[in-house]
Amino acid sequence: MKNSEFIDKLKDTVRHFNLLQKGDRVLAAVSGGPDSVALLYGLLSLKSELDLELYIAHLNHKLRGVESDKDERFVKALAKQLKLDFFSTKIDVIREAKKQKLNLEECAREIRYRYLDKIAGQIKADKIATGHQADDQAETFLMRLIRGAGGTGLSGIPPQRGKIIRPLIRIKREEIESFLKVNKIISRSDLSNYLPDHFRNKIRLILLPKIKKDFNPQIIDVLNRTADIISSQQEYIEKTCERILHDVAKVRKNKIIIDLKKFTGYDICLQRELIRQCVGMLKGDLNQLSFDAVDRSLDLFHRKRTGKKIRLASKIWLEVCEKELIVFKEGKKQKSDYPLTLPGEESLIDWGIKIKSEFIKCKPAKFNNRNQNIAFLDQEKQKLWRISSRILKCHLTQETMCQF
Repeated sequence: MKNSEFIDKLKDTVRHFNLLQKGDRVLAAVSGGPDSVALLYGLLSLKSELDLELYIAHLNHKLRGVESDKDERFVKALAKQLKLDFFSTKIDVIREAKKQKLNLEECAREIRYRYLDKIAGQIKADKIATGHQADDQAETFLMRLIRGAGGTGLSGIPPQRGKIIRPLIRIKREEIESFLKVNKIISRSDLSNYLPDHFRNKIRLILLPKIKKDFNPQIIDVLNRTADIISSQQEYIEKTCERILHDVAKVRKNKIIIDLKKFTGYDICLQRELIRQCVGMLKGDLNQLSFDAVDRSLDLFHRKRTGKKIRLASKIWLEVCEKELIVFKEGKKQKSDYPLTLPGEESLIDWGIKIKSEFIKCKPAKFNNRNQNIAFLDQEKQKLWRISSRILKCHLTQETMCQF
């Protein structure tokens, strides 16, 4: 195969990031476009050397009507020509996006990876290879920078995440196109990629060419290098925080209790990451968690807003207590009755709270209580032998004072 520079770069990337091992079963995601077709031929060049078993998967998103069907037929014919097993399916992404209330790009990505994971499970694939390349990395970096992202977002597209590998991540679009042209390899073109009607397309067609022309012709390399640097720094921070979390936090069912005294001793960048990791542990992902939500939660604790709660992501909350920060997963609301000794002190172990109570001689009308963790009840009007935790509104509060 001609243009050994492309193949050499691909091999260097595979070796550098340890993306493939000898005897791996690899499922290649092939859309029919230049990147995925070049990926497929690149993997074929490694097939004998690494004793790889290659398979092809194609997802028809039904976004481009007849053209989408032509893409599917093209990839199927390519698989037949190369004598590789072929898997495909059709999914109406537009309908799914409306149903799930997601934007089209996000929905298409979720469906694509879910499908690839399903096929990989069926064939017992060790790796799933996708065609993301250096220009994609640069575009993603700029998109996230413009929208506002932290270290994780600016780390860009990782060379590997779980089974997903990206052997082209250090190869530029122009190098891929040159490889295909020299070897007379045909691929499909998606004309919608050349319309500046979406955010990514505007960056690809307008912003990056402008930067290349007027500021830095090597901007793709620069942005990829910057993403690599931030990625390695972020990885170090994450590993450091994993160790810290064991020291400062106690993990319970659907909640994580952080010791405020220990937490306060760490730099704010580590505090942010600790909150992020708590959300990830409880939710399973960091979707919907914004930099702003994390910073607002830290602001509550720095201002000592005891008893205040803030929503971090879907069903995930953070509450500031006297000695702890509690990150918890919202459960089903239910009424629970507990016997209390009045006056006295009771620990409700299942809820992780403590209730103290005392009698106060004062007319209830004089109280203007704004603390969510303190309830004032009129002794003359209440049967005080059983107090409902739902009425007290004190769930997931470590230190709660109930005064009567």
